[in-house]
Amino acid sequence: MKYRIGVDTGGTFTDVALLAEGTGDITVTKVPSTPHNSAIGVMDGVRQILSENSISAGDITFFTHGSTVATNTLLERKGAKTALITTKGFRDILEIGRQTRPDLYNFRARRPKPLIPRDLRWEIDERVNARGEVIKDFDRKDINVLAEMIKKEEIESLVICLINSFLNKDNEVKLKEMLREAFPELSITISAEILPEIKEFERTSTVAVNGYVMPKMNFYLRDLENSLEDYGVKSSLYIMQSNGGIITTDTAVEQPVRTVLSGPAGGVIAGTDIAFQTDIGNLITIDMGGTSLDAALIENGEPQYTTNSQINNFPINVPMVEMHTIGSGGGSIAWIDSGGALRVGPHSAGADPGPVCYDKGGTEPTVSDANAILGRLNPDSILGGKMKMNLEGARKIVKEKIAEPLSLSVEEAAEGILKVVNANMVRGIRVVSVEKGHDTRDFSLLAFGGAGPLHAVDIAHELESKNVIVPPSPGINCAAGMLIADVRHDYVSAFISTTTNIDYEKLQQSLKVLEDDARSALKQQGFDDKHTQINHSIDLRYVGQAYDINVELASVEVNADVLDKTIQDFHDIHEKIYGFSRREESLETVNIRVSSFGLIEKLESRKLEEGSGAEVEYTTRYVYFDGEFHETKIYQRPNLYMNYEFEGPAIIEQLDSTAVIYPGQRVRVDSFGNLIIENATAEDKEDAIDD
Repeated sequence: MKYRIGVDTGGTFTDVALLAEGTGDITVTKVPSTPHNSAIGVMDGVRQILSENSISAGDITFFTHGSTVATNTLLERKGAKTALITTKGFRDILEIGRQTRPDLYNFRARRPKPLIPRDLRWEIDERVNARGEVIKDFDRKDINVLAEMIKKEEIESLVICLINSFLNKDNEVKLKEMLREAFPELSITISAEILPEIKEFERTSTVAVNGYVMPKMNFYLRDLENSLEDYGVKSSLYIMQSNGGIITTDTAVEQPVRTVLSGPAGGVIAGTDIAFQTDIGNLITIDMGGTSLDAALIENGEPQYTTNSQINNFPINVPMVEMHTIGSGGGSIAWIDSGGALRVGPHSAGADPGPVCYDKGGTEPTVSDANAILGRLNPDSILGGKMKMNLEGARKIVKEKIAEPLSLSVEEAAEGILKVVNANMVRGIRVVSVEKGHDTRDFSLLAFGGAGPLHAVDIAHELESKNVIVPPSPGINCAAGMLIADVRHDYVSAFISTTTNIDYEKLQQSLKVLEDDARSALKQQGFDDKHTQINHSIDLRYVGQAYDINVELASVEVNADVLDKTIQDFHDIHEKIYGFSRREESLETVNIRVSSFGLIEKLESRKLEEGSGAEVEYTTRYVYFDGEFHETKIYQRPNLYMNYEFEGPAIIEQLDSTAVIYPGQRVRVDSFGNLIIENATAEDKEDAIDD
């Protein structure tokens, strides 16, 4: 039998999902992450899951990986020594930015320092005008001067971003070729290959990020590739992108900026499959791990995308699944600020040393410690018994650092930690829902990640979501999503015109150029027309606006009727997001886009077997809910069968996660093994606890 493997590297654990192509069965495992070298954790996970299932490495036909290397390199500012070459007079674009304050009411707010310092931002005397005409070519002498500076400064990565190169890339391409000849080993990024679109600051920022993380990603992916090959894995290595698609290692090495939300995007793709299984098309997804929470939104079964994102306040304008990340995870540290208020995060205990309850040397109270104290986490062990818990250590540290300073009992302090972190997460979720014109009451909450199901019910109460869904393997959901992701490539080209004066022939020709490139790339990767899907879209804005909205084109054969339909769609989307539209105002086009998909064969999700209708065995322990302990049923997730229903209070334990059910809540197991938890109102919850 042949198998597929998906690996998601998180801040605390590395998750591995193994899919049997013959049966559709998914097997999962977790191993501790190795932040100093993520490849070690990946290989540990691969060896463990193959050993546990007696499978040969040669039976792996498809291997995909969600990497945090680019993200962590950017957040920790541990990237390569990078230089920028730009047009004379534009050296300070990264410093000037958009003149917007990062925090409107904070007088001490400061922008992060640019990734490339001013002394490594170099100018070249050349110019392309606003019509894409080269009005000044650069001098060969300038190249010699730049080459000497690259040598002198021992530059590891070079970024080239010239003004108006999105209209004419010739100067960038020539500059790259000349410098490549002089420095064949140097990492070189040009904006025309990464982001050929208008807005010089966002374009420069995006390519700066790409160049900054490129050498480290190159080393990591090539090392992992070699390790897999040495171990006997014959499959090529595919990398998850931030847009929910996968790309080859070669593409990821050249364009690592497309992987900054690599792992979390896999969870959202898995969410689209769960939306289909449950027939619940509107989902808010929360992926809570050891260090952070990623929130995203699925509407009518489709993820929401954006081309305007920020990571650590650095604009990145490549297509991504729209999500919001906050520093709230199981390892988030609880602390008391100078005003005596309890705070949680954004700092995390991470994988090493981790929470105190993990007994690996942690010394700070964390969210996981609070869950252990309240009985929500198994007080003896987790990960199927592989990791023993130090409950007494957790109680001691929470007592010393939180409970006693606030004159609370240990349980009250632990519950306070959970309330604070839940409030933080609710605020983060509103960024991708309420602030985008969505009513959270129209959505169900899909909770995954190792810690997501622990907090899902509390979050759903605050959001007034319809119900909570917990997938069969919540802790491995991102890795599982990678197994069903398609190969995806995104192409963009500037197309600036008012909609009243648009040249339809030129528009269709420009779309065809992008589509031909897209089809050619997929054909080279072995996808025929039957397994190829092409989507076309256009960026529109009101004349005079600074920001645009991407709208899908109703047809690639764009004529007046198709454009009119697209314009009406733009007005509708604008009104939903911003609360108004100006249907009488003129519009202008900004960019045209083509997204191509190489469709991977999808396997049917396996359904659970019908149960006997008998009561499922459970144990009990006391768990703290809203100020007091309740005797609570403890179920083992593998024992639950199709259509089994029960009522809380309950805890559902499994290898990769734990779910909390409040008193009075009803739970049903659907045919695919998803837990459907009815979301009671706050009043219902209080009544159930009183009873």
